[in-house]
Amino acid sequence: MGWSPEYVEAMWRILQTDKPEDFVIATGESNSLEDFCCDSLSEVALDWRQYVIQDPKLFRPTEIRHSRGRPEKARRVLAGRPT
Repeated sequence: MGWSPEYVEAMWRILQTDKPEDFVIATGESNSLEDFCCDSLSEVALDWRQYVIQDPKLFRPTEIRHSRGRPEKARRVLAGRPT
């Protein structure tokens, strides 16, 4: 999860570079959808388990279990880090 003003700042930094390049803008952290639901609903004092239904029949067998952006190049070239 990231914070949108930091993504906008990263976009601005990309636009300031001398030549077009590809960058991965990410926190470098992994967060599950379950964590996102828990954190989001806890902000309004709700238990996510009462509002989210998980149906194992809908899980894809080839689903990526863990995914994490690698922002090292962006940190190095754009001199920015998530705060």
